[in-house]
Amino acid sequence: MLKIRINGIVQGIGFRPFIYRLASQLDLKGTVFNTSSGVEIEAIGPEKDLQKFVEMIKEDHPPAAQIRSMDIRTIRDKKYSSFTIKESIPEKGITLISPDLSLCSDCLQELFDVKDPRYQYAFINCTNCGPRYSVIRDLPYDRPGTSMKNFKMCDYCHRQYTDPMDRRFHAQPVACPECGPQLKLLNNDYSEVKGDPIERTRELLLKGKIIGIKGIGGFHIACDASNKKAINILRKRKDRPSKPFAVMVLWEKLSTIVHYNKADTDHLNSIAAPILILKKKTDSVLPGIAPDNPYLGLFLPYAPVHYLLMNKKLPMMVMTSGNFQDEPIAIEEKGLGPLCDYYLTNDRPILNRSDDSILMPLDELTIMARRSRGYAPLSMDLPAGKVSVPTLGCGAHLKVTFSLCNGQTLFLSPYIGNMDNKKAFDFFNETIKIYQKWFKIEPQLVACDLHPDFYTTRFAESLGLPLVNVQHHHAHIVSVMAEYGINEPVIGIAYDGTGYGLDKNIWGGELIVSEYHQFKRYFHLKYMPLPGGDSAIKHPFRIAKAYLLSSGIDDSIIRGLSKTEGEVITRQIENKFNLFHTSSMGRLFDCVSAMLGLVKEVTFDAQAAMALEFLCEDKNGVNPKDVYPYRFEGDEIDVGLILEGVTQDIKKKVALSIIAWKFHNTVIEFTIDGVKRIHSSTGITKVVLSGGVMQNRIILSGLIRRLKEENFLPYVPVKLPVNDGCISAGQVIIANHFRKDRKV
Repeated sequence: MLKIRINGIVQGIGFRPFIYRLASQLDLKGTVFNTSSGVEIEAIGPEKDLQKFVEMIKEDHPPAAQIRSMDIRTIRDKKYSSFTIKESIPEKGITLISPDLSLCSDCLQELFDVKDPRYQYAFINCTNCGPRYSVIRDLPYDRPGTSMKNFKMCDYCHRQYTDPMDRRFHAQPVACPECGPQLKLLNNDYSEVKGDPIERTRELLLKGKIIGIKGIGGFHIACDASNKKAINILRKRKDRPSKPFAVMVLWEKLSTIVHYNKADTDHLNSIAAPILILKKKTDSVLPGIAPDNPYLGLFLPYAPVHYLLMNKKLPMMVMTSGNFQDEPIAIEEKGLGPLCDYYLTNDRPILNRSDDSILMPLDELTIMARRSRGYAPLSMDLPAGKVSVPTLGCGAHLKVTFSLCNGQTLFLSPYIGNMDNKKAFDFFNETIKIYQKWFKIEPQLVACDLHPDFYTTRFAESLGLPLVNVQHHHAHIVSVMAEYGINEPVIGIAYDGTGYGLDKNIWGGELIVSEYHQFKRYFHLKYMPLPGGDSAIKHPFRIAKAYLLSSGIDDSIIRGLSKTEGEVITRQIENKFNLFHTSSMGRLFDCVSAMLGLVKEVTFDAQAAMALEFLCEDKNGVNPKDVYPYRFEGDEIDVGLILEGVTQDIKKKVALSIIAWKFHNTVIEFTIDGVKRIHSSTGITKVVLSGGVMQNRIILSGLIRRLKEENFLPYVPVKLPVNDGCISAGQVIIANHFRKDRKV
């Protein structure tokens, strides 16, 4: 007899009925049941059938299942008369939790089948689809431990729930119109609107109303994507004058809006159903959605309510995160206050919020900009021996995630957001407690950023545990090393906006050699003045003035700065008052963007840098080998020559697109130059790329291409976000190595 213990994502996705059907097919006897650490199977039968049973488990398991480990042992036979499914048994250990899953094709067919009892039921699901992460309170994953515990199943649902041959066998959120959650439409005073909630919502959207729609992991704020007036109203309410909105679109309309390939459609149609950033077909597509941006963030319907709302009259909806600026996504309509005219809501509580995930296709890669719904709380395997004690990594300040790790398994939180308000702090704190309970990790070590004023730093300090402060860019590079299991020194290219440096300056244009336990900074952008610190980031013309002034370059080309502002900045530099110094690549992009007059005031992260990148959509007259002069001075890359070159081209009235291309080419070339210099003294050929600037398609694709041409091996994160969303994972590993070396 075989005893098989399986750990991984094996609960809530039809794994036990799959085992039951396999065993019945092979005429095996025994049992299968859930435990707190996974699934356990006992099977009796001829040896050849048992071998086939094991092979089929590995090869034919449900699509949402992820088998992390299988422990197979031969034990003494027990007496079984048939194969059965037993009740869950709590025990020591953990099982992995499935993310929320998009609606499967079987449920979609039933949703629009007039003969089906769940016809047009907005909460249809089965073991292959529907809410998981968002409805779980306790493990094992059984209905009493979910937000469905107060919905008593009717006889029809109960028969399916208890039939091992039915795809709804132990589908914990199973329900139907007779016994399950119900939709309702509310006014903005939270009183109920009469009529069919779906039909009324669609009518209101088509009339230009803005509606909060409760989804799987939180609320979206929706409006008709073709109604420019409604979009402008939404922008005013959300105080979001320029940032792109995401659009949910019916499949048949996708090809009329954007360019895409087979890999893109695989992502869009995956069980994760992320937002994909795709190239517009024309600039006139959906005006107002993504102003001055050649790309659109699109995703397909993934929940039953989306399919019910959308039709030929309403094929596209703006579906932006339901929140106030910088706050977490709302899980109750009252969390949205005056943002919406109406609310399409329901009575199934969301226990664990998660925003939509965002992916960015790039040549043969697809990088992650936001990891949340559909991916959280999936875990990641770490290189053996890299984490020796249970550890919490708290992340940085922007695009925060946290990581909890015990041994070789790391659990990365969903996207938390920017730590600028109490609601974000509360979300951070609550989710850490939930992860600790689910995955039975009680941290003995905590890691955080070097920056002393981050909320995440103060939180880490408050825990009273051994604490390791980790340099921001070292964490960036180590997170990617861990993703690929690299166990040797690498050259790290860490380009972003802000990271607290060992010398207390603001880093962000770093070429380092990284190991898990240490790093050496080889080259960085020359320090430049940042007047007023963070306030300058929102006003890039101030950065341009400071950079040109400190470089001795004529600043008369700067048009967006008042005389008074210019005089203040001049005095700040002369008197070194409220003046910071930065090697940030992000700030260099802001500077050049301002020199070209692109963005006067930044209203969302990386807006100025994105405007500079988008100029490169025009390739007319561009010489791909044309660069500005640059200079290495010791360990610094002097940007003064670059800025002088940009200034001269502006005075010569060179096309802005050509200047933008030359600047991007220059960044790529001096980076490759720096990598080659490091290689000449170290022999290292593996190069890791990370940081928010790597979301720039031209920089990332150009660096990958040039690194390969020079026989280097580039590594870019794909499981982890390329931006600060990966920081917490790197912190966990570095802290453990620091602990070993320094006896923390």
